[in-house]
Amino acid sequence: MTIAAPKMAVRTHIPWYLRALFLIVVLSISIAFATWIYDAGRRFAGFDRDEVQQELTDLRTKTQSLTQESERLRAEQNAAGSKLAIEQTTQRNLALQVHGLEAENARLKEDLAMFEGMVSSDRPEGSFSIAGSKLSVEAGQLKFRLLLTRGARTGSIMGRQQEPEFAGHLEFLLDPERGTGAIIRLPASEEAGSGATQVRFRYFQRVEGSLALPAGTVPRQVLIRLLEGDRLRASQTVMVSVVGTSGPGASRL
Repeated sequence: MTIAAPKMAVRTHIPWYLRALFLIVVLSISIAFATWIYDAGRRFAGFDRDEVQQELTDLRTKTQSLTQESERLRAEQNAAGSKLAIEQTTQRNLALQVHGLEAENARLKEDLAMFEGMVSSDRPEGSFSIAGSKLSVEAGQLKFRLLLTRGARTGSIMGRQQEPEFAGHLEFLLDPERGTGAIIRLPASEEAGSGATQVRFRYFQRVEGSLALPAGTVPRQVLIRLLEGDRLRASQTVMVSVVGTSGPGASRL
């Protein structure tokens, strides 16, 4: 115990677990204080975590609501599209039915006019006529559609003494008003169009067919003649409509 002896300090003994607890408390307080300082700095800088969390929650809620609304609108759109498709299909079907009824009505009117003409008192008995003629040129062919009728004697249609059957043929003269030299006769021979131009009927007959035109020929009008052998029974001059083109060298007569 001299002056050269080392210094000695007397301290109160503290157990290690109390020291550890003290360190934990100090660290917790430091961390909490640091967190508070960090949040205070962000709030001071204009960033509030609670507000951001609330905004994120609101945005998620709005997003979910908009998603549900979008799905509802998409379902309504699909339903409306299906309904529109059904209505369009129904409209097309109705238009086809109306077109068919109009065609049927026109045909019935033609039939009525035909029968009225057949039994008309002004029409000579046994006379022939050509009605409802439609001629068109398409792809080098003269297409024709017409109705042949025969005047009936009173009581001959429903009676026992009916008119004898008529057998003849049709002849088409292209642009007859231009003179004999320019007339083209169809069919050119009896063999060329016998199937399309031969007719056989008692009171009426609808005739449809086509005849090949000479190359480059597009007639303006055609004289239709109904012949029994060489005897002319009826005739009619009809204007011709052109459908499409009849070839690079086609021209009107």
